[in-house]
Amino acid sequence: MKTAAIICEYNPFHNGHLYHIEETKRILGADYIIALMSGNYVQRGGPAVIEKKTRARMALMNGADLVLELPLWFSSGSAPYFADGSVSLLEGLGVVDILSFGSECGSLSRLISLGSFLADREDDLTEQIKLYLKTGISYPKAREKAFLSLGCSKSDADILREPNNLLGLEYLMALKRRNSSLHPFCIPRKQSSHRSLDLTGSISSASAIRSQLAVFDGLSKCLESIPKNLHPILLEDYRRCFPILLDDFSDLLSYKLCMEDSFEDYWDISKDLSARLIRMAVPGRPFSCQIEAVKNKSLTWSRISRGLLHILLGMKQEMKDSYTRSEQPLYFQILGFKKEASSLIREIKKKKTWPMVRHLRPLDDPLTKVQLQMLQTEQKADALYQMMLRSKFKTQVKEEQIII
Repeated sequence: MKTAAIICEYNPFHNGHLYHIEETKRILGADYIIALMSGNYVQRGGPAVIEKKTRARMALMNGADLVLELPLWFSSGSAPYFADGSVSLLEGLGVVDILSFGSECGSLSRLISLGSFLADREDDLTEQIKLYLKTGISYPKAREKAFLSLGCSKSDADILREPNNLLGLEYLMALKRRNSSLHPFCIPRKQSSHRSLDLTGSISSASAIRSQLAVFDGLSKCLESIPKNLHPILLEDYRRCFPILLDDFSDLLSYKLCMEDSFEDYWDISKDLSARLIRMAVPGRPFSCQIEAVKNKSLTWSRISRGLLHILLGMKQEMKDSYTRSEQPLYFQILGFKKEASSLIREIKKKKTWPMVRHLRPLDDPLTKVQLQMLQTEQKADALYQMMLRSKFKTQVKEEQIII
């Protein structure tokens, strides 16, 4: 039995994701595809545009055999933490052979070489970035100059400008740090740039699709970029269950920002970012505008958005540090599966080293105090997302596994 895993957000699922799954199955001859998917909040620091159960169903309808939820404490972290947590969880399942990811580069050997170099110089890279940031340049520019100062070529630096390349490198570095038995596999990204906000026919970026969904009656323009078997679901649920947008959480964020004098005890909030939030955040301003007001050369949009999300969801640095110090696994839950994947689930239950939960509630696997605290934070975050669904669309999604 050959099992490949894909770490994903599917925010929302589109033809590029379908291509990735199909190519992974075709080239590798994988018997099963496990999608390890972010839940209701994503890595850039905001809510998923469509809630997790619907996105899990979309993945199962288009080639995934089992969809697992990546815990909030990984899905809303920076790229290194996101990647390391994802790889650790996949190892803990005991059944995954291959990690398949997409990249703009498309050359696995080149990414492995560059990833090994960066993993060996990780501390030096961090120090160089800090030094360049002190000169007043932007974070992406500081990162590029740091790469070059450590001996990366100009073509290497070009690879490191692309987001999927960067995330792929984080996966490879996590595999190397853990001396993992998972084999990496890379598929070239097709057509549309990850950052592009323009729809480009049959394969468009998730960013472009989300930007259209935010516009009233924008779904029709996106359908060409989404698998046809998903059109009925989207047409039925559009403006009934989605889109959920960052600015939908503006009032809740304003309340949190008004209630505290400092934010340094929240995860990913530095002293500098806390001071800028206190000085520049304005109650009643949209979430996205709060980010724009605070952003500067060294504080990127994603960094601020993740920090604000952690404030909104009550995710404290102390709790994250307690988990890191404990060196424990976290937990995982099954969002959905195909009936044909029942044997795979049985294997996971026999071999897993991570506790499994259901509907973000403990099952028979005992949880430690730290695991339980982090799970409770995630339960509250999910309840907040559900509250937003009810408030905006007068609807609620049932807590149930998706089986097709």
